[in-house]
Amino acid sequence: MKFCFKYLFGLFIIQTFINPLYLLANQEIKEFDNKQNKRSKVVALTSLSADLVGNLSISSLVGMPGSSLFKNKKEFQNIPIVSRGRMQPDIEKIISLKPDYVIGAKGFHDKTLRKLKDLGISTISTNIKSFKDLESFESQLQKILVTKNKGILENNLKSCYLKIDSSRNNKNVLALVSVKPMLSPNSKSWSGSLIKRFGFNNLTADLPSQGEFKGYLNINQEWLLKNQPNNLLLVKTPGSSLDQYKSLTIWNKLSAVKNKNIFGFDYYGFINPGSLSSINKACKKLSNI
Repeated sequence: MKFCFKYLFGLFIIQTFINPLYLLANQEIKEFDNKQNKRSKVVALTSLSADLVGNLSISSLVGMPGSSLFKNKKEFQNIPIVSRGRMQPDIEKIISLKPDYVIGAKGFHDKTLRKLKDLGISTISTNIKSFKDLESFESQLQKILVTKNKGILENNLKSCYLKIDSSRNNKNVLALVSVKPMLSPNSKSWSGSLIKRFGFNNLTADLPSQGEFKGYLNINQEWLLKNQPNNLLLVKTPGSSLDQYKSLTIWNKLSAVKNKNIFGFDYYGFINPGSLSSINKACKKLSNI
């Protein structure tokens, strides 16, 4: 009888106290796991960050900039647009999307990110000036997004991960971004880092940048004629054509022109990273020089 009473009393204790505690602990663990696995909602203010977030977790991207770079990408077509061109983003629209993170570019989106941060929204300011910066940004995104997608850069930028031919060290190059002013990138710019990545000798790599264009320097025709690059990398900026460079009075005196070592590059991918496909296209062109 005593044994029966003790047994029943034990069951009562387990049911009354221990089981609820166990269930509570289980519930807390589940809630923690759900919190850990919660899909982060992201508004991207640059085309590159939108592309990276979209490739890592398209369901996490709730807002993005309008860009022609995405016109053929169906998965991005129904995502709300929060900005267009060089206009500042629509803050009210961003807030209405209730993002966990807003990603913008340092220098251009500072004011917007500051306002959003004051409202309690987490912000990320990017400054992609090298391939190392791009890889670090991908790692940062992987930490905040719930995704099984890995190796996004390696999969989408295959031309950028090609084995570098050491013979390229003997090839000197000069990149021109525009004619007026005549701008050329040094090693502290995105295009300068790509040139270095492919092992070329960039004639303006170690020269200091000037004025408002960080990572770029002004050169003149006299300097260009004196230094005679073997290869000219000419950039077609939006609204312009490569023919603008033919207006240079020294054009036909350049050895690169005489030897037909002229290579055209799009603005997106080479100057502004723009998107993964744009970057891969620029890398492919560099690999073929």
